Amino acid sequence: MINNVLWDYLKDKKPYSIAQKNRTDGCFNIVSSANLEICFLNETASDIYQLCDKQHSINEIFDSLLSLYDVSENELMEDLINTIRYMQWKRIIKLC
Repeated sequence: MINNVLWDYLKDKKPYSIAQKNRTDGCFNIVSSANLEICFLNETASDIYQLCDKQHSINEIFDSLLSLYDVSENELMEDLINTIRYMQWKRIIKLC
């Protein structure tokens, strides 16, 4: 179940990449953080990462993904929050 307090806090934040390097390989993105840790992003995580450009809020990313994927709003919110938090933890994005 989605944490509404967390969603309310995050939805207006604008994520942006702080990755050292980024390369697309088929339907995967290979992203390297400043400390040279490598992350492999699947197609969905890659779609999210590509929208992390300081221009799209998390809520706008949510709306874009909702039109692309056949998934419930709650499931998408949960997956989006988990992916954003993972990318923060791996130090490939920041929020502003």
